[in-house]
Amino acid sequence: MAHGFYKTALSLGVAALIGASGAAQAQEGYKPYFENAALRYDVTEPKKLGLRYDVYAGGLKALNANLELDLTKEAYDIGLKAETDGFIGSMFPWKAAYSTSGHSDDGVLIPSISTSSSSWRKAVKITEMQYDPKGNLLKTTTKQGEKITVNSEPKKDLAKDAVDMLTGALLMMQNAKNTEKCEGSFPVFDGKRRFNINLTDDGHETLPKSEYSKFSGDALRCTLKVEPVAGFKPKDKERGWMAVQSHTEARKKLPTIWFARLEEQGPVVPVRMEISSEYGAVVAHLSGSAKK
Repeated sequence: MAHGFYKTALSLGVAALIGASGAAQAQEGYKPYFENAALRYDVTEPKKLGLRYDVYAGGLKALNANLELDLTKEAYDIGLKAETDGFIGSMFPWKAAYSTSGHSDDGVLIPSISTSSSSWRKAVKITEMQYDPKGNLLKTTTKQGEKITVNSEPKKDLAKDAVDMLTGALLMMQNAKNTEKCEGSFPVFDGKRRFNINLTDDGHETLPKSEYSKFSGDALRCTLKVEPVAGFKPKDKERGWMAVQSHTEARKKLPTIWFARLEEQGPVVPVRMEISSEYGAVVAHLSGSAKK
């Protein structure tokens, strides 16, 4: 379980976002993300920002990641690169890269193309999702080893009203910026599975100065829970993030994430994440930032 725990902790800490299905849409009060005013994209000046995160597991350096944001009024580009590090990296050699390009249509974020790649030892998997100008998923292309699979008829009921993982991350940050709360349910489809990420607001907290973190000060705090909706196989719920979440639920301490602004007029971004585990606490720190 440790391998899935370590590599999933970082991905979710910075960008792992998720969505509702057709069944979830029938729930009372549900609105597609594009009808929710709290998620309106309102960048008035171009913003380019690079963020670095260091993740420690049981006191050992486990992962590092770099998140790149390029935001304009009309469009957005997001990139995330992550890999295991230090002693843990030598035991679990894993790395991944994610990227999304999209545009804004009257304040609604619409992805155009999203790519994810991950490697475990010598095994590499790449998935690309292409969207039409209205945000409808057109096709997915997966390359695993020498095998390439193109799906020109993705399950539209799973992808409807959902976004890719990084667009979902931007929606989550936008919601925190607009509402000054860390809460909500966010729609993501990863090419095969649809799931909700549910954030529950836990108020404000002042994060102290630390040698590990660049950020200190007031931050929004919330707990995070992933709710699988469709496309999951039985084994999917016993590995990766779902195994981690089951473990934290058993300990009655769900993963916690903190959001804050690094500057007065800047975007709201993740500044810390913590997961309780039998291996010790897994903590992601914002260790560096730079304007581009």
